[in-house]
Amino acid sequence: MNNFRFFLLFLATVSMTFVYSNRVVFGFTVICQQSGNESETMTYVDPEKKQLVMKNEFCYRISFQNCLSIFSFSDYYLLESLNVAWMFTATAIGMCLGPAPFYFAHFLSTRVLIFSYGFLSGISSILYPLADSLGFWPALVCRFMAGFAQASQLHFTNDLVLRWTPQSEASFFFSIMLATSQFGPLFTMILGGEMCSSSFFGWEATYYILGVGTIAASMAFAYYYSDSVEENKNLEESEKKYILAGKHSTKEKETVPYKALLKDWTIWISLLMFTGYYLAMIVYQQYSPIFIKQVLHYTIRETGYFSAIPQFIAIFIKIGCGRLLDVKFGCGPKLTLVIPLLILESMSAFSLFLTGFLDDRVWALICMMIFASLHFFVPVICSRTIQIVSFQKKNKKIILFMFQRAAQHSHFALNLNMVIAGIAQILIPLGVQAVVPDNSRSQVRSLSNYEGLLDLFRVKRLFYNSGFIFIIRTKQAFFKQYTVAF
Repeated sequence: MNNFRFFLLFLATVSMTFVYSNRVVFGFTVICQQSGNESETMTYVDPEKKQLVMKNEFCYRISFQNCLSIFSFSDYYLLESLNVAWMFTATAIGMCLGPAPFYFAHFLSTRVLIFSYGFLSGISSILYPLADSLGFWPALVCRFMAGFAQASQLHFTNDLVLRWTPQSEASFFFSIMLATSQFGPLFTMILGGEMCSSSFFGWEATYYILGVGTIAASMAFAYYYSDSVEENKNLEESEKKYILAGKHSTKEKETVPYKALLKDWTIWISLLMFTGYYLAMIVYQQYSPIFIKQVLHYTIRETGYFSAIPQFIAIFIKIGCGRLLDVKFGCGPKLTLVIPLLILESMSAFSLFLTGFLDDRVWALICMMIFASLHFFVPVICSRTIQIVSFQKKNKKIILFMFQRAAQHSHFALNLNMVIAGIAQILIPLGVQAVVPDNSRSQVRSLSNYEGLLDLFRVKRLFYNSGFIFIIRTKQAFFKQYTVAF
């Protein structure tokens, strides 16, 4: 098959998009679930006190008299904000533990792992509506499974780029694969908005569609993928040579030099950048639908589309800038990474700063969308800092220094990023619950105008970005060195 690598990239992107969607879908459907189970507000006359009384509770409206005496109080678990926070936390714990099997299941091929994680993700969504009807604990298990499966995203992305991507297309492929974190929410928010607004389907259909799609896409990706480019029967010989040009064979899994990786400052500053990114990204993806609907007071359908717009814009920014990272325009490797980060992050931080200060809901929404659209590019920079391969000529041969910092061992650093994301997701719901328990505009405003917090925000962004600019090294790190003759 001609250009088979692009076909494999397509399958991988679709599969990872569904897996990612299964993690973030709850952040949107929780609005529908709560709306469908929340208590009604009713006014009635208390026969004894002869006065109007407001009551928030379910009422079987058989007759007015029965309404006074027969009430059914809602015990739906998601009406408790603390339970909602625990649902997000369970997903986060799954993300922290998800990378673990990669380091003890060495006897399993990547194809088996792709299907296993995809199946787990799909079944977690298919079973969630049933689990929701059974109560808090079954639903919590499903959310844990969704987070556990999504932890595989960076590992499989790294494998695909290292094994199947020519050096001249590496950033482009990586950008597309990382864009699944936009494809997923974009698809999910629109799908969820339509299903929640439909009188025929309901929010449950969102999970069934995502679950079936995940299993089908993961099966296709696992079927066509192989760890060895040389042995794949779908590739033409010319494309094999193009992909493998200048690459060291990675058929066998090699021991990860943990100490060397953990002593490298470039790895650490990239991890810190990931931390800052995840703190902002997870807040946006999990709580932007709640903010748009309950604070800015848009409808559920409008919330779905407004939440999706930044994801759509970010896709073009990620893929376009990712391609530019491959072109370089004569810049050195460090400037190629620093310049787009500095420009996009400065604009993103300023937009987020304005969001909490604007009273007009339209402008507040616009600034929030600008922030998200630009901020989603950060992981491309961080991942490529960890994964870029550099070359050096010597005696008419090319010395391939594995990973501009970590090479074939980059999966360790990238999986560590996933653990960081999980930890951030554990802490964020608890912080949101403490600061804005009622999701009211006054609470959001008081939080946004709190001077100490804004100073902390400025210092954090300044520290991460400055550290990246001045600390990262683009010279080869001698973790591994291979000679490749041409």
